[in-house]
Amino acid sequence: MIDRNLLRLKLRDALPSSITGPTFPPFPICRVDPGAIETYLEYAVLTKYRCAGRVKSGPWDLQAKPLAESPKYRLLRGYYEGEIDADELTRERLRECGYPEREAEFYADYGYGAYLDELFDSIRERGVVTSRGDSGTERTADRYDQVAVNVGRDGALVFNSCGFHRLVTARLVGLEAIPVRINAVHERWWRARRGSSTPFDDHPELAHVGRLSIRWRDVLGVARD
Repeated sequence: MIDRNLLRLKLRDALPSSITGPTFPPFPICRVDPGAIETYLEYAVLTKYRCAGRVKSGPWDLQAKPLAESPKYRLLRGYYEGEIDADELTRERLRECGYPEREAEFYADYGYGAYLDELFDSIRERGVVTSRGDSGTERTADRYDQVAVNVGRDGALVFNSCGFHRLVTARLVGLEAIPVRINAVHERWWRARRGSSTPFDDHPELAHVGRLSIRWRDVLGVARD
């Protein structure tokens, strides 16, 4: 089955900017101190793939809210610091904190406390890494599912609600740096760096690692041997 999101990004990446408008490769990866990401956008403002690699004008960055004041963030921090017990992490509590119904039901059935304990231990020991399947091979979905960050008009790093657990856990356990995918940047910030060949390296909080290329086998849904 063709992955339409990846196909659209693959084709757009091959077109000249005269057709696409100002864009950059859809999956640039940078390293950043998770504590430098202080605000977030609701997922619907800039979506996971439709806005990938986009230079976006408008007031979207002004809609960002403090990450530490997010109900989800406060819930995870409360559990991590021992202020909330595992048996309090019910479906109803998760729904009150803004989790979608299906997600809240899944975590409650799984045992959200156990899930978080495993996540805290994993990220504390290994950092934020690409997940792998039971066979040790990389799963296609995980390859492109990175913690997503936008760059606002003045350079502020704005979380894009993709990779929430990984970002918050990295902050809570005190990691110094994690890999992130730059999702979209504000046109004002981008145009100020129009002459730079490495605009993300010009950002004081970002260390550009490279780009995640889109593989045709992932676009076409070809199984890996």
